[in-house]
Amino acid sequence: MFDLITIGDIKLDAFISLDRCKDKCDLRLKKIEFAFGEKISVDLLSQQIAGSAPNVATALSRMGKHTAIISHMGDDQTRDHAMDILKKEQVETDFVASYRRTSSAYSTVLSLQGEKTILVSYLHKILKLPHPFPKTKWIYLCEMGNAYEKTYRQLLRELKKDHVLLGYNPGNEQIRDRKPELFDMIARANVLFVNVEEAQRIVGNTRLKVKHLAEALFAMGPSEVVITDGKNGSYGYNGTCLFFCPVFPGERIESTGAGDSFASAYIGANMNGGSMQEALRWGSVNAASVVHEIGPTQGLLTQKQIQKRLRTATDFTVSMIAE
Repeated sequence: MFDLITIGDIKLDAFISLDRCKDKCDLRLKKIEFAFGEKISVDLLSQQIAGSAPNVATALSRMGKHTAIISHMGDDQTRDHAMDILKKEQVETDFVASYRRTSSAYSTVLSLQGEKTILVSYLHKILKLPHPFPKTKWIYLCEMGNAYEKTYRQLLRELKKDHVLLGYNPGNEQIRDRKPELFDMIARANVLFVNVEEAQRIVGNTRLKVKHLAEALFAMGPSEVVITDGKNGSYGYNGTCLFFCPVFPGERIESTGAGDSFASAYIGANMNGGSMQEALRWGSVNAASVVHEIGPTQGLLTQKQIQKRLRTATDFTVSMIAE
């Protein structure tokens, strides 16, 4: 029996610093402007195995949980590297398939002063779920390529068989398509994890503020809605109360994986019997540690480290937002 199985893409991420071309970037307007034909000087900071599925599986493994990943990759060096990394993190990889004569997914992360833009590719093949489906307490479903509809339908059938808790963070492809499978999965989710922009796109209204976004998403069926808002903090809504958690203090160097680390620790707190307020605090602590490093997994904390940091931060509290 696993504590958690993640389902989604595994990628190789290249982290690029834009410090040498700041004149091409406007952080206030959140814009990067390059002309075709230009040669732009940048710095390669790191290359790491990434993707929400491996990030979350790794995070919960570091917290002492038994985790596995269901994914697929090309038959290439990226896959070999990913298998080595995941095995070192004690993440079960038996459910990772590979396609011959296919390249694994790849992303380029453009980073400047803690902000990022990601150029992402996907493996546009059906992600096949194992049969029989492995026993697990939680499933975390996240980003994958555009051949996802069959996978979603199969997973929904599996979820009807056993009482499995579902954490769901839909990817860009799923939100863009707005197909019935997206909304079926949202309705089944125990916890829906999205950022503000994703929430607005799902609801179909870019003007809605967090409170109304949370209410609109909750009306779609999930038991809990968690909305992250970058440097502005995070929110949790259970249908009755809307809670706000500020960002845990710390230096912000590179923000890739902040949402994954937040969701991981939120689920970890839930597994530990914590309330929504406590889960938001755990998520904020883990995210603050991750954004202090380059890449999505370098700063991931153990459960003891999270609890220790919270014990010493007595003034770090969650508040309830009034009607």
